[in-house]
Amino acid sequence: MLTYAPGDLSAKIKNRYKYRFEDVVPLTMRACNDLGYMAAALKQCGHEVFLRDYKIEKATALDFLDDILTFNPDVIVISTSNINLVEDLKIIRMIKSSNPEITIILKSELFFNPSDEILNNLPMSGVDYAIGSDAAFVLPKLIDAHFANSGEVSDIPFIIIFKNGQAYKNNFDAQGGDINSLPLPDRSLMKNEYYYRPDNKEVIATIITGKGCNSDYLHCGEAQLAGLRIRTPENVIEEILDCYKNYGIRNFFFPSDTFSNDEKWIERLCDLMKENNITQDIDWIAVVNPAKFTEYMASQMKSAGCSMLIIRFEAGSEESLMRSKCGFSADECYNTAEIAQKTKLKIFGLFTMGFPWEEESHIIETRNMINKICPDYLSLSFPVPFPGSEIEKIYRQDNILKDDLVANNVIKIPALGTKFISHKVLKGLRRSILLRYYLNPKLLLKKLKEISKNPSEFMNYIKSARDVVKKR
Repeated sequence: MLTYAPGDLSAKIKNRYKYRFEDVVPLTMRACNDLGYMAAALKQCGHEVFLRDYKIEKATALDFLDDILTFNPDVIVISTSNINLVEDLKIIRMIKSSNPEITIILKSELFFNPSDEILNNLPMSGVDYAIGSDAAFVLPKLIDAHFANSGEVSDIPFIIIFKNGQAYKNNFDAQGGDINSLPLPDRSLMKNEYYYRPDNKEVIATIITGKGCNSDYLHCGEAQLAGLRIRTPENVIEEILDCYKNYGIRNFFFPSDTFSNDEKWIERLCDLMKENNITQDIDWIAVVNPAKFTEYMASQMKSAGCSMLIIRFEAGSEESLMRSKCGFSADECYNTAEIAQKTKLKIFGLFTMGFPWEEESHIIETRNMINKICPDYLSLSFPVPFPGSEIEKIYRQDNILKDDLVANNVIKIPALGTKFISHKVLKGLRRSILLRYYLNPKLLLKKLKEISKNPSEFMNYIKSARDVVKKR
């Protein structure tokens, strides 16, 4: 069984960030590709696979238990996140107590070479193995070694073995697998209809184009993973065509931060879309890097069916951009926004405020950038000091964060201010920035122009603005 366990869809993130979570298209409607990749790799090796994303279906723990009784699995793999981990561990203990013979494997990037503090302070009883990276490569080998003794489990990289109350970490310095050799995610097992764009209610497929990161960016969850690996355009178009021809999917989201690393790569992918005569039929969204985005890329993407760019502008302050190791400048942010607007590509702007070093002047610079760019959609969030992250270390060095993040069987995600601004004041500043944004005449004009084509778009704008005005 390959699952996202039952539970609210990152409810704590929703409460933490205070934006209209259901309208943040690229951040919420990602399909369970990791389960799809694992399913395809396992089926290729002859295993019978059951796959279900209980979270997106809003299914219950009873639904999960019913499926376990019906399918009677030898192995349950639960893919989790920092936010959902503790609740998922409770479900694991419940499953293990009712059937100790089931092998439980937990998959999360948190388990890529975690600190002993994390492992010692989490209630991992019931978990047999944890996988921290390259699960589609690792899982078939782990299953075979565990059940068929075809090799030693201790030789398999990127896993943690839990045995007799101890955790044993296996070779996190190994090279990752060739992602172009993986079978395509098995979408026949995925309930694709649950992953849709809130703006047009159409099914959207997430297409991962790369794994790993070549940046030191403080927020990057993949920087630690072994090496940067990019799929070929030919490999990517094969997945797009599989979605288009076999599942009728015409909306695509490319979330990889490395999507715009190579102009020739984008040119080739767009050419392949045109050669396959699908550009008039599809609509896609991609994440681009302000340091690497060009007008030529934008024109190629637009001509191949792209309608929106996700741009991590991050901050309006040059100091914050430099200290957060973004790898781009404020001028490059403005230039990328200008290219998008010139090419008539919508902008989903991602901004962060409240870095440990920030004073009110830094926040004002971010506010000014938001007002000047006036993105079509906006996410304005606070840094989250996940256990073991670089940003957590900075919060500790600056004596802003003093408590343990992992304690008493709980991962705490505290609401933090900066060295100079309390969290309460920070929340007020955020609210005033959002009010300015939603009342920006440029944004109002954009939304009014869209009413005739898509009335629900304007209603989403009204709801978002209303949420900001409400008392928090």
